[in-house]
Amino acid sequence: MAAPRQMTANTLNAVKGWPQPAAVDFETQLDAAVPDADLPLLAGSVVRVNASGKFEVGIGTDDVMPMFTFQNSDDPDVQNDGGDASTEKGVFVPISPTGAMMALVAVGAYELVSTSFKLDDTFAPNAFLTSDKSGGANPGLLKIGTKYTDMICGVVSRGKVDNGYGHEAVAFWPFPIFPS
Repeated sequence: MAAPRQMTANTLNAVKGWPQPAAVDFETQLDAAVPDADLPLLAGSVVRVNASGKFEVGIGTDDVMPMFTFQNSDDPDVQNDGGDASTEKGVFVPISPTGAMMALVAVGAYELVSTSFKLDDTFAPNAFLTSDKSGGANPGLLKIGTKYTDMICGVVSRGKVDNGYGHEAVAFWPFPIFPS
């Protein structure tokens, strides 16, 4: 069993604009084909929806709608490793055992703060953001991108900031710019 993480170490927080009645979010399961090397997928990671309607990691140079995960892929409300409640007494049963994760869509009118970013990048205000897909060096992590080459998922607002819990994060406005 993996060592537990501090619950505030990996977060996606909204500085402004979410939650609200007109918020844009999406819920589905993580595709089973996501490589083990990309797991766990941490809160604030960049995802896209594939043809099967499941989340895949990162965006690369594809024309896709970027989204940002709100939960970790191994959070108790996403997956249940507690056992089979139909045959075992006292096992943990999560609120949402469907395996679904929620992500905020990059067209939402909000400012976000994510702890899932490439540590050695410099995040100056107005810089464009992208992320590698599975198989890349930093799958799902926000990193500096090139407009019209990479699929852009956002624009840096304040740079590196505190996520509100003492952990470094990147503040940005979601904003998709398609490479083609």
